[in-house]
Amino acid sequence: MTLPLISLGHRGGLRASAVGLGCSRLGSTLGGCTGPDALRLLRHALDSGVTLLDTANIYGQGESERLIGEAVRGRRDDVVLVTKAGQRFTPAQRAASLVKAPLRFLAGHVPALRRAIAGRRAGLLPRDVSPEHLRASIEASLRRLRTDRIDLFLLHSPSAAMVREGAAFTMLDAQVKAGKLRAWGISCDDAETVEAALRVPSAAVLQVPLAVARAMHPALDHAAAQGAGLMLREIFAGQAASAAARAQAIAEALGHRNAIALVGTTSPAHLDEALRHARQTLELPA
Repeated sequence: MTLPLISLGHRGGLRASAVGLGCSRLGSTLGGCTGPDALRLLRHALDSGVTLLDTANIYGQGESERLIGEAVRGRRDDVVLVTKAGQRFTPAQRAASLVKAPLRFLAGHVPALRRAIAGRRAGLLPRDVSPEHLRASIEASLRRLRTDRIDLFLLHSPSAAMVREGAAFTMLDAQVKAGKLRAWGISCDDAETVEAALRVPSAAVLQVPLAVARAMHPALDHAAAQGAGLMLREIFAGQAASAAARAQAIAEALGHRNAIALVGTTSPAHLDEALRHARQTLELPA
């Protein structure tokens, strides 16, 4: 049965399935899902009633967006596309993207190289939320996604200070008026950034790790009552040991008002399990 559509708040006027697919590993050098496998996953998600796809310009060095653009051809109006920008690659990472295919092969056969890549990824990337960088990022994402508008554009993990400064907010509002974005919001990593983002009236949606949202449930529900939408990510972090734990995490995420649960996976079977848990939580027929 098709999942119900959740209102992501009235600020942006967006509605999407209760479960969205997190696409951070599509096109990834390590443990990712590429080529035909990625397209099969994306199309399986769409055929299963998932209408929200969440990505970012840095995922797979842009390959995640390109794969999504290919998968939604002919179905664009049925999908809510979410992408982000604000993190930048280091010069070494940009150079690595030029030899991505052989690097992926070598990482699969040389454990030391695989560990080195994973270790580099674990570090924080430089942040750039300047209007100039974000405007250029939006144009590049539009090209990779093969679309004329981004449904929801998120600042990618800015600091609380960056949110309070709000350097790009006027530009983002202008992009909405121009029709390149339907709405914009903020992807937050910690409680301090969430608190700063809650004070931004034009931020239509907040994306928050479930562990952070757990401690801020009243504040987030109040924001939802005021028209903000909520996307919860990392919902299985530390809770993936059993199906029962994963079901509980889905139920907790969907217990927030105006909330969508983001499931990051490259496995159709794992996605199907999450959809079953969501239907049980929402008391829908299987």
